[in-house]
Amino acid sequence: MDQPTQHIISPLLDYHATSFSAGKMAFAWEEWTPEERQKAYANWAAGRGLIGGDPRHRPGAYTLPSWGIDHPFFRALALADSRGANQARLTAALAEAQRLEIEIGYGRGDFLLDRARQHPECLFIGYETKTKATRLCLERIARFQLENLWLSDDDCRFNLPRLIPDGRVEMMHILFPDPWWKPQHKVKRLFSPPFVDLLATKLRPGGLLHFKSDVEEYGKMVCALIEASADFTAHNEALAARIGTHVPTHREHWCQQHGRPVFAYYFARR
Repeated sequence: MDQPTQHIISPLLDYHATSFSAGKMAFAWEEWTPEERQKAYANWAAGRGLIGGDPRHRPGAYTLPSWGIDHPFFRALALADSRGANQARLTAALAEAQRLEIEIGYGRGDFLLDRARQHPECLFIGYETKTKATRLCLERIARFQLENLWLSDDDCRFNLPRLIPDGRVEMMHILFPDPWWKPQHKVKRLFSPPFVDLLATKLRPGGLLHFKSDVEEYGKMVCALIEASADFTAHNEALAARIGTHVPTHREHWCQQHGRPVFAYYFARR
């Protein structure tokens, strides 16, 4: 179980009161059978479970929204929109030797903004499927004058294979993803065998996968999936030292305030 983060720095955003749910359902899971794994790969290939559906079927999917043009924002299908320099700027950033960290599901952006502020020598990319949250975080990037952070509201499962070079990522942070409690929503859960394969493809050898949840059984499921992969080492809490001091996400702060345990896992790419 993770201990409350000890802060040496102040958060960029105030942790205002929230209405987070503590979760009213039991999270049930079993070890993946060969048949379930096969189905997971078939669902992945068909684009099932993507939040918001397959982007290729959305109106205007191949153009950037006006609020994203010439800002550090990208979508996989709209990056080549000629109305802005988004593609040239992001391509140039990815081509440099800067260490790359990615957060999937950054919410308000507390953790991600803090990382970008602390490490101006690194490049950061954040994925958040809630477009409103993405627009708010873009405003915060401008307000805090951060030059090393890019955002996308694409589902990372669609975007990562298309835009991020293999072996390019130093750290993947996945903090408090939606458990998708109901059995009929299982296909929407971020973690599945093909998603673990994707993480392994994008992380460099020795790269770090950093995962947290306040749902203990979800954490156990993720740990079992990762440790079943030959591409990752077993969870090792000592790897947390590689991340260093950081502020918590809004969800983690809420857990600390309400005495809820947080379960943290750290895996290295072989």
